[in-house]
Amino acid sequence: MEGIGDRIMEAVTKHYIQSHDFNGILAVRLREEFEIGEDALRSLLRELVEEGLVFLAFDRVQGNPHILRIPPPESDRQIQLLASEPLRSFGVYPSQTVLRERPDLTAFSQLPFTQRLALGEAQLTPVFFELSVLEPYYRDPRYDFDYYDLGGRISVRDEAYFSPQMSERDKVVIETFGVAYDGERKRVIVAFLRYLSNLSPEHQQIWQAQIADRECLMNSDYARSSLYGSWPEHYSIYQALLAEIREINKLSALINKPALFRDDFSEERPVQLHPLLRPTGRNFNEFVQFFDKMLSENLNREFFRNDITLEEEIKRQDGKIEVVRIGTLRLLENWLETHYRTRDGEDVSAEDLEPLKRVRKLRQKPAHEITEDRYDISLASEQDRLVADVVHALTKMRYILMSHPAAKGDYSPPEWLDSDRIVIY
Repeated sequence: MEGIGDRIMEAVTKHYIQSHDFNGILAVRLREEFEIGEDALRSLLRELVEEGLVFLAFDRVQGNPHILRIPPPESDRQIQLLASEPLRSFGVYPSQTVLRERPDLTAFSQLPFTQRLALGEAQLTPVFFELSVLEPYYRDPRYDFDYYDLGGRISVRDEAYFSPQMSERDKVVIETFGVAYDGERKRVIVAFLRYLSNLSPEHQQIWQAQIADRECLMNSDYARSSLYGSWPEHYSIYQALLAEIREINKLSALINKPALFRDDFSEERPVQLHPLLRPTGRNFNEFVQFFDKMLSENLNREFFRNDITLEEEIKRQDGKIEVVRIGTLRLLENWLETHYRTRDGEDVSAEDLEPLKRVRKLRQKPAHEITEDRYDISLASEQDRLVADVVHALTKMRYILMSHPAAKGDYSPPEWLDSDRIVIY
C-alpha cells in the first residue's frame, strides 16, 4: 500500500496545483486511474486522512466536491462519510501540511490571496478589510461601484475596459463584498478568497495592505445571502428611506395631488447612498450635500400650488418690495400648518421636520466656510443618526397623508416598513 499511497498523494497534489481553481480530484477517478478496488481505496484514503495528508470534500457538505467552498468537516466526520458516500460524490485534496512543503507554490508570492487558496484554504474563506479599501474604486469613474445595504460589487465600465488608456492591471472585478463589524461594532468590509484571487497582483497587494488586523464578524444577513442563498431577514435604513419617498408619492396621487417628491429613485438608486467609506469631513460634507438634494431640493413645488402661497414679498433695504419664492422646506411646513391637525387639535410640531432642516443646515455650513479636512471616526455614527432621523420624519409625513380622507381605505403600506426589521447595517 505504501507505494500506491505515494503515487496517489502525488496525483492528488499535482491535480490540485495545476487545476484552474485548485480543484479536488474525485475519488472515483483515482480508482479508475490506479485500477484499485473500491474497498482498498477507501481503506487507503482513511489512512491518509488519519495521517493528516489529505482531506475529503463531500457534495452533501460542499455542494460541489470539485471546489472547496467552505472548510471540510473534522477528520472523524470525513471518515464517517467515507464509509458510506459514493466515490463519485467526494473529492480528495492535499492537506495544508503537504502543500506548505511544495516549493513550486512560491510562484504565488506576489498574489497573497491566490497563494492562500494554493495552500489549501477554502474558496469562501472570509477576509476582512478596512472600509477605506473601497474608496479608490468609488471615486474612480472608470469603475461601476455598487455598494447597497449588505454589500456590493466592483467592475470596470465597458468604455474603460476597451480603452488603451487603462492598464491591464487595473481591469479588476470584485464580484461581491459585504458588510462586517469589528469588536466595537465599527464597519469593515468582508470579501471571499475566491473573488480576491481574481485581482491582479498589484490590486491584491493594495487589498492586502488594508486587511483589518483584528477580530471581525460577517453580518448575518450577508452570510445568509452569500453563503447559503437565503433571503436577508432585515431591511436597511437606506431601503426604508427610498421606500418612504415612494410611498409618500403614492399617497400624493391618492389625495389628488402631484407627487411630493419630483424623483422617487425607482429607476435607479443613487450611488452615493451608502455609509461613509472613510470618516472624514470631506466625505461627510459630500454626503450631506447629496442628501439635501435628495430631500429638500427634490420637493415638488407643484404639490403645494392652489393650497398655499408659493411666494412672499420682502422689503429690501432700499425700500422696494421684492417678490421671492418660498423655500421648499418652508412650503412643506406651511402646508402642514394650514391643512393638518393632530387628533388633539395641535399643529404639526416644527420638530417633525427638524431632521430635514438639519440636513439643510449641515449643507450650508461648508458652503460658506473654508475648512480643513479632518479624520473623525464619530462622523460614521453621525451619518447613521442623520439618516435614521430623516426616515423617522418621512414616516411621520406618510402617516399624515394616510390620515387624509381620500387615502383612507385605499392604501396600505408594505408590512416591513412599519416593523422592527429595519436596521442600520
